Amino acid sequence: VGAALDSRVPVQFVFEASTVAGLAALLQTWNSRDLSGVARIVDGDTLIVAGERVRLRGIDAPEMGQSCTDGEGAERPCGRLAARHLAMLIDGGEVGCAGHDADRFGRFLGICRTGAGRSSLNAAMVQDGWAVAYGDHDGLERAARAERRGMWAWRFERPADWRRQRAALDEKAVPRAGLGAALRRLQSWTGWGGHYE
Repeated sequence: VGAALDSRVPVQFVFEASTVAGLAALLQTWNSRDLSGVARIVDGDTLIVAGERVRLRGIDAPEMGQSCTDGEGAERPCGRLAARHLAMLIDGGEVGCAGHDADRFGRFLGICRTGAGRSSLNAAMVQDGWAVAYGDHDGLERAARAERRGMWAWRFERPADWRRQRAALDEKAVPRAGLGAALRRLQSWTGWGGHYE
């Protein structure tokens, strides 16, 4: 409307591109879901809402067993502190989550809020320094790091790197054949025992 088409771009291409974009938007809308209810905290980036596991989209918080190291070399339970911070943000209230995808473990990927008009829990976790950006919120992560908020006050491994390292150690410890290997494959297929990237 009001803009002329470039005569070098075939009309058919413009139609096909807009049709593909329209279909993608339609499928995304068709697949979108909303969940709401009282949340149970699994860890710093995973909740259970309305009986369904919800992974906070675009962030990655330390795993429950992951530690950070403070300036004096003492270990701090970053994973547990991140989960505690998420619980503090929710404060026992209702959570509403919207999304349209699932991760490879079947968890609903959502943007969750505690009330109408409030910023997302996803953004708040990164902004407060208890999660790193994982596809979204890069600016919030830079600010949290610069101001040494949350776990940025200490030394830590990025959660994805920590999981990769743990998985590599588990691979060395578990035989590739036999019952141990079968259990390891079952764990990786079901996502049981945490998310390994």
